[in-house]
Amino acid sequence: MSELKIKKLQNALKGVADYAIVNAGPNFFYLTGVWPLASMERPFFLIVPADDEPFILAPELYVPDIKNIKVEKILYKDGEDPFLILAKRLKKGTVLLDDLMSASHALRIQINLEGYSFDLLSSLMSKLRAVKSEEEVELIKKATSIVDKAFKKIIQEIYSGVTENELAQVLNEYMMYYGADGLAFETIVASGPNSAEPHHLTGKRKIRKGDAIIIDYGARYKGYVSDITRTVYYGSVETKFLEVYETVKKAQEAAIKFVKPGVEAREIDKAARSVIEARGYGPNFTHRTGHGIGIEVHEQPFLDSHNTLKIENNMVFTVEPGIYLEGKFGVRIEDDVILKNRAKRLTRSSRALITI
Repeated sequence: MSELKIKKLQNALKGVADYAIVNAGPNFFYLTGVWPLASMERPFFLIVPADDEPFILAPELYVPDIKNIKVEKILYKDGEDPFLILAKRLKKGTVLLDDLMSASHALRIQINLEGYSFDLLSSLMSKLRAVKSEEEVELIKKATSIVDKAFKKIIQEIYSGVTENELAQVLNEYMMYYGADGLAFETIVASGPNSAEPHHLTGKRKIRKGDAIIIDYGARYKGYVSDITRTVYYGSVETKFLEVYETVKKAQEAAIKFVKPGVEAREIDKAARSVIEARGYGPNFTHRTGHGIGIEVHEQPFLDSHNTLKIENNMVFTVEPGIYLEGKFGVRIEDDVILKNRAKRLTRSSRALITI
């Protein structure tokens, strides 16, 4: 377990809340280094008091998952009431609940902790997780190196008649071959008019000459993820497509160049959006410019038009402007970026237009 991370959470709790109840999942992994493969049917919590020792409340059958976590473990059998056990251990105060906790568990906690006040844990945990340790950065770098290698291979697999599903499956196999523990999210391959859908559901459409192809994918490595998007073109490139592609590329470069310590996240979004708006494509850029990556694919900092969070060194995030022309094609270029006094791309695979 990372005692330092637990201590940081306890320091953040002081003056804010008396307890944090962390669900088995991303925050649990961040604090302990363990992601229990537990059914969320049963309560499985790490309880972090502001002024006392943390402990785990878990089903007895999941002992193997937590045996190496060096905190007190309170185990319960099927038929016992874990919420009653929890209530007997806590003193009245303010409790922050993990945002990913099921509604049924959150309600049972509130019913059993009568007289307590409750809020969400994300306000504290998102800030702690936004700035990565050097160890975390190295794991994300490894995850990006996997997707880089996979990209160089997958562009050789594009031919007339291959379906989006088939291409996605081969890409997934390449990521696993190059060392991924799993996928960061379901791989997206969007071809032709499907590429104009920012989150297209990969399907059975066959790729053909004249298609723009958006490939959005990421690898998971030892609990940390990467996330990149590349747009390639199959066949002779149309002038309109080149115009849009160059606009997106310039928008991304403008945003990355603007990244420095102390800049607000919304200013990075504005830097990209301004380029696209100046060329008349503002209405066709329908999502935020980027988001943090780490244990989850989407975490702070969120590069949207409202986020006033200031960017700090060792924050890792995507920069991914896009333009989508409905019924025609879309273009998105996405890189994983880290701030080390200046922005540095972690992703090395080509951002120049690749035609096949």
